[in-house]
Amino acid sequence: MPQLRHIIIKTAILPNPKDNPDSPILENLQTLSLIYNFKCTKEVLHRLPNLKKLEICYSNKVEDWSSYCLYNLVHLHKLKSLYVAAENLLLKSIAYPTSLKKLELCECKVPWEDMTIIGSLPNLEAVILKGCAFEGSEWNPVEGQFPQLKMLMLWKSNLVCWRAENIHFPNLEKLCLYFINNLEEIPSGIGDIATLRLIDVLECSESIVKSAMQILEEQQSNGNEDLQLRVD
Repeated sequence: MPQLRHIIIKTAILPNPKDNPDSPILENLQTLSLIYNFKCTKEVLHRLPNLKKLEICYSNKVEDWSSYCLYNLVHLHKLKSLYVAAENLLLKSIAYPTSLKKLELCECKVPWEDMTIIGSLPNLEAVILKGCAFEGSEWNPVEGQFPQLKMLMLWKSNLVCWRAENIHFPNLEKLCLYFINNLEEIPSGIGDIATLRLIDVLECSESIVKSAMQILEEQQSNGNEDLQLRVD
C-alpha cells in the first residue's frame, strides 16, 4: 500500500481514516481519482504529501461545506492538477494551492468575482469551466492576474457579458468556447493577445461566431497570420 503511485476509481467513497499516528504516509502516491464526497481533513492530507493530481466530486446531499475541509487543499504543496465537480452546488470554503497548473470545475456554482482568487494563482496554465461553473452573468477580469494562463475553456457557461482586454490574459494561447448561447460576444481585445494561436468555437451562438470571425479578420489585416479560428 505505501508504494502506490496512482489510485483511479470511478466515484468511490473512502471512509474517514481513524486518528492513528501509526497509519502509513503514502509518500509515493501522485494521483487520486475520482473520489466522492472527499473530506480533506488535515489527517488525510498529511498522508498524501506528494499528491500531484486530485479529482473529487460532491453530491447534492452536501449540506455543510465546512465538514469537507476544502480549505485544507492549500496545504497540498505538490498538487498540479485539481478537478472538482459539485452537482450544481454552491461551492464554498475552498482554497487552492499555489502549485496548481490545471484547474477544472464542473457544475459548481461560484460567483464570477471568485475568479480573482483563481487568477491570483501564479503557476496556473489551464482553466476549464464546465456546466455553468460560475454563478452570475458578467465577468470582469482584473489586470495582473492569470500571468501564466495558456488555455481557457468555457463549456455550457451562462456568461452573458465578458469584459476583457489583452492585458488580462497576457500569455493565453488557446481559447475554447463550447455550447455557449448567452454570451454577447468574444471581447475584441482577446485578439490582441500576442501569444494567442487558436480560438476554438463549438455549437455556440451566431453572435459568438461572428465576433470570432471579426477578431480573426482584424488580426489578419494587421499582419497576424499565426492566429487560427476553428468553428464547428
